[in-house]
Amino acid sequence: MLTFWDVFFIAIGQIIGAGVVALTGIAIGMTGPSVFIAYFFAAVLVLIVSLLIIIAGTTLPVTGAYYTWVSRLRSGWLGSVVLSLILLASISLSLYGSSFGLYLNPLFPMLSVNGWGIVVIVLLFLANLFGLKIASKLQIVLVILLISALAIYAGFAMPKIQIELLTPMFPKGIVGFITAVFLLKFATGGAHMIVGLSGEMHNPKRTIPLVMISATLIVAVIYGFVALASVGVVPWTEMINQPLTLAGKQFLPAWAMTYFLIAGAGLAICTTLNSQYIQLPRTFIVASWDKLLPPWVGRLNRYGAPYYILFVMLVVGIVPLLTGLDVSDIARAATIAASLPAFIVYWAIIRIPKDYPDQYGQAVFKPNQFWMWVLFVVAELSTAIGVVFLARDLPVPVIGTLIVWIVISIGYYPLRKRYLARQGVDLDELTSNPAIFEH
Repeated sequence: MLTFWDVFFIAIGQIIGAGVVALTGIAIGMTGPSVFIAYFFAAVLVLIVSLLIIIAGTTLPVTGAYYTWVSRLRSGWLGSVVLSLILLASISLSLYGSSFGLYLNPLFPMLSVNGWGIVVIVLLFLANLFGLKIASKLQIVLVILLISALAIYAGFAMPKIQIELLTPMFPKGIVGFITAVFLLKFATGGAHMIVGLSGEMHNPKRTIPLVMISATLIVAVIYGFVALASVGVVPWTEMINQPLTLAGKQFLPAWAMTYFLIAGAGLAICTTLNSQYIQLPRTFIVASWDKLLPPWVGRLNRYGAPYYILFVMLVVGIVPLLTGLDVSDIARAATIAASLPAFIVYWAIIRIPKDYPDQYGQAVFKPNQFWMWVLFVVAELSTAIGVVFLARDLPVPVIGTLIVWIVISIGYYPLRKRYLARQGVDLDELTSNPAIFEH
């Protein structure tokens, strides 16, 4: 079983990704020196949007939460759609790999960008084959190194902060600031993914809200100091759309810059990638229990690792890198695919007070039905804005591929249901069985 600290570091690793390196410069262009304040408001927005997830996680903690909640609270067919979108989102593993290579290749050119990407994807795959406990302990080590690198970046900058560079604080006005907040929501989100592990953690009703709130706020503080370092030493106009390394050259010694690139930017990607390996398989395991997927998909090795699912994730991650495909646009579509299940999940969660009143009465947060609907509307609108951000300028063929995948996902469930019916198996009954919440 996962301890509080195991889950905490998994959440931290999921939140801290390459976004802080790549998005900070873009956000600076939107709001100027106030970018470090925007990170805090982005974290608050993330927590508001995540309240429904916290409520569901403390009321009905369960393995593979997104799929399980939707299939039990709405229908197995909608659960199947959520499952297929999560599968499509896993192609982002190749983007994480290539991003890792971008930071390692200039320092260690013996391997290409894609070569380093393949190495990190394979190594983390092997680590996860030894089970959840080993993978979670590895995550703790990686996150500690990552935080130390971000602390070094901010620490060297603090004595050199020039207050005059922070004025005007809001050069693009309130509209620019709000736009930056919504952009940085991508960099501060991610802690909600731990709900998929709630069936494997100690005291999930306590752990889930504490981890989601504390991890999100702690990362926001770290990001805030990193952002302050980026606009307090170098004029903010020079940092527009630039990576953190541009500012870092002004105050980091050579060894610290190298450490920041490897342990900061590089491990930020590794921790997110490892979190994906830890969390995503749980959804497919539950689907195999329900026979929505063939039962062999969820088989575990002697360490309790779902080796078939992990192998599929490995293949999905390395094939685009081996073939040299440009995965950037596909990865954007995959990120949209990762956002779309939230629309269905939020809609499922608002049924909890009605369908499970006893469990809801024991939840940490239990707003009345009116406030549940308010949270639902806020969460749906926030997610919609995020999808619009991601879909801007996306090539038509990529949008077409995403639509085709959604159509296929809609058609899969009735075909699987018909196939199992010929064997005397009722798929609707299996995917709606509430007994899973009793484990």
